[in-house]
Amino acid sequence: RNKALGIWGALGGSGAAAGVLFGGILTKYLGWEWIFWVNVPVGVIVLLLTFRFVPESTADLGHHSFDAAGAVTITSSLAIFVYAISKAPDVGWGSTRTIVLLIASAALFLISIGIEMRSKAPLVPLTIFKIQSLLGANVSGFLLGAVIFANFFVLTLYVQQVLGWSALKTGVTFLATAGTTVIWAGIAQALATRYSPMPVIVIGMLVIAASLVWYTQIPVDGHYWPDLLPAYITFALGLAFAFVPVTIAALAQVSPQEAGLASGLINTNQQIGGAIGVAVASTIFTSRATDLLKTGSTPAEAFTSGYQYAFWALVAIALAGAVAAFVLLRGTEAPAEERETAHAAI
Repeated sequence: RNKALGIWGALGGSGAAAGVLFGGILTKYLGWEWIFWVNVPVGVIVLLLTFRFVPESTADLGHHSFDAAGAVTITSSLAIFVYAISKAPDVGWGSTRTIVLLIASAALFLISIGIEMRSKAPLVPLTIFKIQSLLGANVSGFLLGAVIFANFFVLTLYVQQVLGWSALKTGVTFLATAGTTVIWAGIAQALATRYSPMPVIVIGMLVIAASLVWYTQIPVDGHYWPDLLPAYITFALGLAFAFVPVTIAALAQVSPQEAGLASGLINTNQQIGGAIGVAVASTIFTSRATDLLKTGSTPAEAFTSGYQYAFWALVAIALAGAVAAFVLLRGTEAPAEERETAHAAI
């Protein structure tokens, strides 16, 4: 299973970077609208392949109910939260609108927790978070998702708005990250199985943090070498060493009937983390750039400084992810027979 998750993690991690390349191609030759339209044929193809290759499976839950109230309240809470912090630089953090939205988000979140605690068929049974590896993986995965999505987003803005690169050139440069992530994923899987996911995740998050520190030094007149490429490559190492073992840890201690829920949780947390990470990075960049533009800085200088501040925030998030993995995932490791198999593979 860990080998399968390693392959899946390699494709997922490198796919995140490759998406920037494909987005550049679509934008260059078909128009920016196609970054949305492309999901239609992709979705149809995946649906057809699912019927062909994915076997039917059902969980013996003892009911056929769906927790619609829980789904609506938690989704609404997260959507309002992301919207509030995204628009805060425009209307002000202390404005009535921002405060009301944040209060509404918190209220809906608490309501969703109450619904889950009382529901006979909860969307997410809260007892599943008693599983140590699952809890640690989801906290770390949330922070990892915030860093990955925001990193690609901020880098794309920098190379296009400041360096003036085309969408296609921007996408091509990310091949350095997408291509090398696959190389490191197999090693990350084997190490996570041999020793445990925790130290591999910690190393991965620290490498990501170091890569982001490099990005905090980006200049107004930057070049692919040496300002970007070294961190593109090291970020790929950190991405593989964090993304793959986080997935392994999320499923390490769950029972077969809980595997679907555990899988859904780790994926959802990473996506939510990504949305919030992009919103936070955008808020920091916008606030800093706006302040500098008011003092007479050129757009290039203001934008570059804003991106630097955003990267410093991502450094803090990556370090928080390393701490979370170290604290929450200590003592979780693979069964002895899996560790011996991994040791032989290494």
